[in-house]
Amino acid sequence: MPILITDFDGTFATRDFFDLIIERCDPPGAQDGWQGFLDGKLTLSEGLGAVFSSWRTDAAGADALVAALAPAPGTVEAVHALQAAGWEITIASAGCGWYIERLLAQMGLTIQVHASAGVFSPETGLLMRPDPADRYHHPQTGIDKPVVVRDALERDPIVAYAGDSTTDRAGAMLVAPERRFVTGWLQKGFAREGVPHVAFEAWPEIAEHLLK
Repeated sequence: MPILITDFDGTFATRDFFDLIIERCDPPGAQDGWQGFLDGKLTLSEGLGAVFSSWRTDAAGADALVAALAPAPGTVEAVHALQAAGWEITIASAGCGWYIERLLAQMGLTIQVHASAGVFSPETGLLMRPDPADRYHHPQTGIDKPVVVRDALERDPIVAYAGDSTTDRAGAMLVAPERRFVTGWLQKGFAREGVPHVAFEAWPEIAEHLLK
């Protein structure tokens, strides 16, 4: 069974959840937490965790912000088309499984997710709970995406990868160029360096390409 491994924030979803928290809520400590990562004082997981735990809202506000991740129109249909054609889809994310799984539920989709677990409450915000015993755990980025890709390649030689950021580069380089889908920062970097890839703007374009 061919396998598509996709990043979530900024790839499957059009927005990054941490960015939505800062942009729409701007809770105390969120920007400082993210700046700590940018300055190299915190790991990516620690920086994201600082933003997530600073967030305060009720259940309705949480659902609204998850919905604001705004997957591109046609994403549900694209997922169903790939799955009907025999593709296995796996999300591998440096973010938190709490909001990923919540959005998938809102969309009525069933997709395997590899991401750090998390628990939300109005009093504590979203607390990430990485599991060091998880095969795919990475102490800095939460999930070791290249290991996810290598495991997929052991099961099937046809593996595609989709991503947009620094945490996606190593995983994307493990798949064939014609199945290396990139957008945003990563696409610009690959274009500048002359790394073969398939550029996309919206996630459903990946399904169109793979189903040709």
